[in-house]
Amino acid sequence: MQSKFKSIQNDQLFLLPPNIEEFIPEGHLARVISEIVDTFDTRKIEEQYSYQGQKSYHPKILIKLWVYGYATGTLSGRKIAMKCETDTAYMYLSSMYRPDFRTINDFRKDNVKSFEGYFVAVIKLCRELGMANVGTIALDGTKIRANASAKQMRDKVMYTQWLKEVEDQLAALTQQADALNDTEEQTLTNQRGDEIPKEIRQKETLRKKIKQAIEELKDRDGERTNLTDKDVRLIKSAGHIKPNYNCQGAVTRDGIIVAAYVSNNASDKEQLTPLVNQAETNTGKQVENILADSGYSSYANYEWLEQQQKTAYIPDQDYEHRNRLKAEPYDKSNFTYHPQNDNYTCPQGKELVLDEIVFHRTRKQKLRIYKGTQCSNCPVKSDCTSAKVRQINQDIREPLREKARNLLDSPLGKLIYKQRMNMIEPIWGNIKFNKKITMFHLRGLAKVNAEWILMAIGNNIQKLMARKEKLKIAV
Repeated sequence: MQSKFKSIQNDQLFLLPPNIEEFIPEGHLARVISEIVDTFDTRKIEEQYSYQGQKSYHPKILIKLWVYGYATGTLSGRKIAMKCETDTAYMYLSSMYRPDFRTINDFRKDNVKSFEGYFVAVIKLCRELGMANVGTIALDGTKIRANASAKQMRDKVMYTQWLKEVEDQLAALTQQADALNDTEEQTLTNQRGDEIPKEIRQKETLRKKIKQAIEELKDRDGERTNLTDKDVRLIKSAGHIKPNYNCQGAVTRDGIIVAAYVSNNASDKEQLTPLVNQAETNTGKQVENILADSGYSSYANYEWLEQQQKTAYIPDQDYEHRNRLKAEPYDKSNFTYHPQNDNYTCPQGKELVLDEIVFHRTRKQKLRIYKGTQCSNCPVKSDCTSAKVRQINQDIREPLREKARNLLDSPLGKLIYKQRMNMIEPIWGNIKFNKKITMFHLRGLAKVNAEWILMAIGNNIQKLMARKEKLKIAV
């Protein structure tokens, strides 16, 4: 009887060996990654290997596996090792070898600094194709979970209490072990008799870790650290405070990440300068326009950008709430400053004059203090201030903030600033939701930074691949 289907032939033999090039189609992401990684200079890594013993896998094979893994959302060495046996893309990238997961994991762990160089190499390749123009860049940070439990986050006091509990348990276990040795020496015929029980070894290791954590927190009262990852901090994300890392990025209009690193500081204010500097170093070009949300605003940042002659499209925190603040009749925003006279007038038309200039050490601000001259007889004084006279503090750099506000309020500024969300938010969404990368696999700031760099490399190669496809269509 004639069949409607092709026969199932799992045991069919090949007449000729299959060509590995036929495993994946032309233009596949794995093929593009392979071609790009083949251009990387891996001599420094190769020098770490010896001619003695079994031959090792070439570093480029392992780099290809990791770049493809992070580009597609596979961050586990075990999963990559399994895919080298079952997934044709991984089989192609591994040249049909089947590296053990330990070999794959050790390579990532041992070469964290090398990935930064390959990140720059991909950016240069993008620039050769007319991409990664840093005339305008968007800055943003996104929080990704650390590979550490929130239950293990403790401060110095909590660690001290835990240490006492562990030492008490250790003393009890040691006493039990001594008693057991005294009564059951005859059962140790196949042992030396001086082995340390497993439970005691574990408690000793734990005690050493706790002591180390206490030493690290000696001069940091109130701060918490984690036994499994000492670099992680509690950072708020999506309304929840968890052990997170603050992942920073600078992105161009065509979606190329030109600066990327990980911080354990919850604030973005301190990240603007290093992001811009890294973007300029990686591309060899000067940044002109910077788009960022209010998390990057500070007087220090506005001042630095002015000195560097860069245009800042960065709203301050009050800018976003200014309509609400203006609704409060005696908020500072309703007082009018007169530069020509260097004074303020209040909503009642009364004058506030410069009283003194002080330096605020904690906030590192130089402040001009203006005080009211006619407050004593003012009928709304109780609504305006509870002090003897109304006072307004003006940072000496406030004109720079006003300049940024005026720029954002201009028609051109509004159009330019709208681009920020489209430039950088889709990239974070692709990483966290499409690729489902919501937690790091490694621990420690340096290793986590390498993971973030691998994500950036994967993103840039995918953008490069899309650009090449557009050029083909255009031709």
